[in-house]
Amino acid sequence: MKKFLCAVLLLFVLCSVSFAAEKDVADLGVLTYLGTTEQEFQSGLDDLRKALAPLVPADEDKQEWSENDRLEEFFDSLVKTRRVIHFYDSLLSMQMALRSRKIDEIALPEPVGMYLVSNNPKYDIYFSLNMMPSTISFGFKKGNTALQKEFNTAIAAMRKDGTLARLQKDFVTELPTGELAPAKFTTFKDAKTIRVAVTGDLPPIDFIAADGTPIGYNTAILSEIGRRIKKNIRLVSVEAGARSAALAGERVDVVFWYRNTEGVQAPKQAKGKNLKNVMKDSLDGVILSAPYYEWDTDLIIGLGD
Repeated sequence: MKKFLCAVLLLFVLCSVSFAAEKDVADLGVLTYLGTTEQEFQSGLDDLRKALAPLVPADEDKQEWSENDRLEEFFDSLVKTRRVIHFYDSLLSMQMALRSRKIDEIALPEPVGMYLVSNNPKYDIYFSLNMMPSTISFGFKKGNTALQKEFNTAIAAMRKDGTLARLQKDFVTELPTGELAPAKFTTFKDAKTIRVAVTGDLPPIDFIAADGTPIGYNTAILSEIGRRIKKNIRLVSVEAGARSAALAGERVDVVFWYRNTEGVQAPKQAKGKNLKNVMKDSLDGVILSAPYYEWDTDLIIGLGD
């Protein structure tokens, strides 16, 4: 009887190991998108996965793909492994979940992912999500078109005279590892003070140092905007998930950052299934500035061996 029970137990263990080895599900952490829910995001991702499944060729046939019609690495991986989406209101909580193995991967804009990987040897880039062009804008409470116009005028001028490109180079694309500096703000006597929410959740774009000081690209942008519109800027720290609430409650006048994913396009073979329909990062009651930062790729990051 004992031998029989041991045999059954061994068979159960072997079956369990086999099942685990064949498991094709990964838990993916994503910074919260304010205009959608986890369930809506998950449904959109699953729909896209189903649409692409019949289109991904076997490994031995991949060399025959033409470059124009080739499905990107992300879509190949998307079909083979189902991602279960988990929203996180802060980058810190998402990283803690990754390190404790509550999730398997995290998704981040390329500049943010590259910054984290270069400053943390435990992180690896698993693969890139191409065809994901996105932008970041400032957010204002609906009706505050005067301030929106002032910011848009300043951003347009900064783009035209090369200031945006220079700041992106100095604070993002060619930033030395680990080096971020606070911006210097001009003070205007008797001028209005604009309260701007920062989250610290997109380093080195939006970053808050350990001592609580907002630093990085966003502060450099704001310093320049404040100087051009001749208004004082005061930075207010808020959680990423509370951006719209801080704006609606008039705790702040402006919010970093709202993502725009209108440029995201699934391959034409996906027959209309498109992630941009559920990647909504703004709510009713918020109006946006012109974009002040753009990227084309997101990264899927996990823990190395």
